[in-house]
Amino acid sequence: MPSLLAVLASGLWGSSDFVGATLSKRWPPAAVVFLGALLAVIVLSVGLPLAHPPFGAYQWYGAAAGGGGAIALACFYKAMAEGPMSLVAPLSATSAAIPVLWSLARGGSVDLVQGFGIVLAFVGVVLASGPELRADSRVSRATLLYTLAAAIGFGLYYIFFALGSATSVYGTLYSQRVAGVLILAPFALRGLRSGNSLVSGLDFSPGIAALFVFNGLGDVAANGLYGIATRHAGSNLPVVMALSGLYPVVSTILAWGLLKERLRAVQNLGILAALTGVLLLNA
Repeated sequence: MPSLLAVLASGLWGSSDFVGATLSKRWPPAAVVFLGALLAVIVLSVGLPLAHPPFGAYQWYGAAAGGGGAIALACFYKAMAEGPMSLVAPLSATSAAIPVLWSLARGGSVDLVQGFGIVLAFVGVVLASGPELRADSRVSRATLLYTLAAAIGFGLYYIFFALGSATSVYGTLYSQRVAGVLILAPFALRGLRSGNSLVSGLDFSPGIAALFVFNGLGDVAANGLYGIATRHAGSNLPVVMALSGLYPVVSTILAWGLLKERLRAVQNLGILAALTGVLLLNA
């Protein structure tokens, strides 16, 4: 069950990230992340009386995950908006190496087949970005730096959120979103009275509003599934961590299918390798 939840989390993360990157082509990335986090805080606040999460020191892990994750997500959306999604999304998946190595160091275990599956999945998502790294690539240095910052931030997020979820998934999720709102609010709301803030004059047509809601709540659902998966993973934590890091494959497939971004042969090979790795991890 934890492995299935991790796969579902990857699917939701990849879909919401694709939508968030699409919105970031119209809106400032920081505004997209801030409004998504604000919506999540409102929804989670309504559920507090029903969830009754314990409040305690563990929520500092959630706050750390929220602060780092918000900055990483803003960098990720910025990179996705300026560069090809089929490059940025898979390259950001290198973040999966950080929590996998951390979980192994904490006593997690994998058998030979699972170990090969982790390596194959990791190599697969990296290969999916290979063709864009050629000498004639038009990807700017800034886009690559944003992607690197996002990858590091996501890697640390995985660790902090898993640590907090060991006590309470809901409480960690709530503190994560509150921290994200507090960190991004000064940037998103600066100049609001004068009409010059990042959230001023945004187009909330019905279609855009629906995408915005899916982006914010889809990411919350993915985080919740991930938290439950890590909470119950036990010694299988490295496998759960690896499966949770496959969201870029979903974003890449959506970019190919909906935006008609061209995928080269090596990218298709990378996607195939990543999916094969998933099968091995669940064998």
